[in-house]
Amino acid sequence: MSRITPQWRIGGASARGAAHVRSGRPNQDAVEWRPATSPASRIAGAVSDGHGAAVHFRSDIGSRLATLGAADLLAWHMDDAETDEADVAIAGELVAHWRSAVATHAAANPYGDGEAFAPHTNALTPYGATLVAFAVNATMVLSLQIGDGDLLIGYPDGRIERPLRADTGLIGEETYSLCLPDAVGRFRTATLWHQPGDDWPDFITATTDGVAKSYRDDAGFERAIAQLRHNAATDWDALIAALPSWLDDVSTHGSGDDSTICIALRASPTEGS
Repeated sequence: MSRITPQWRIGGASARGAAHVRSGRPNQDAVEWRPATSPASRIAGAVSDGHGAAVHFRSDIGSRLATLGAADLLAWHMDDAETDEADVAIAGELVAHWRSAVATHAAANPYGDGEAFAPHTNALTPYGATLVAFAVNATMVLSLQIGDGDLLIGYPDGRIERPLRADTGLIGEETYSLCLPDAVGRFRTATLWHQPGDDWPDFITATTDGVAKSYRDDAGFERAIAQLRHNAATDWDALIAALPSWLDDVSTHGSGDDSTICIALRASPTEGS
């Protein structure tokens, strides 16, 4: 017996911030998605922003480890069509996976003369980074985030919504981080279940904070995301090819920060078995 299986395209890009180019600092953002090629019926994507301050001197590595782990772990969960694990439990798995990856990297790469690690500092601090991630299969859209950045979902009628609540308890540029001892409790999570007759998203984006900070306000940023949705639906391949230059422009004329996006679009259904 055949059924209609929703298919998704997924891709992304990251651009070194204009301010980092001027100062000679590396891109401290990272992006990953699964599967590497699309369309597919089950997808996962993640972006991460390494903090970049002196105490977080390996945050570019921390962000890369965060996105690699999140993409792999979430893709594994989405492969199980019957998964009913709570999103909070998955957040715990993400943190545990990241901590293990950091410990492995630190053991294999002892701190050198140019890395001023303070013995009293949390061993995870040098790798500090945020994480914004999502995963989709036929029955659910899972959203998870710790720290700054943005996750938005779009619908066929043009609506753009935020599935996650805003962070609380922060001042100014402060952000929560994977390197915190209570990182699991700092995650914001949401699961959208697909019920017959309900509206179902056809578009998802995860971005690091360098993108939104480049716009005057949330309304301007959300209009830009709505335009990306339109462009993706019109010509997906052209949009993906243009993302690096778009991010460069966003950073150059905006925040100057590293700017990164992972983007997914629900394609036309195909027959599956």
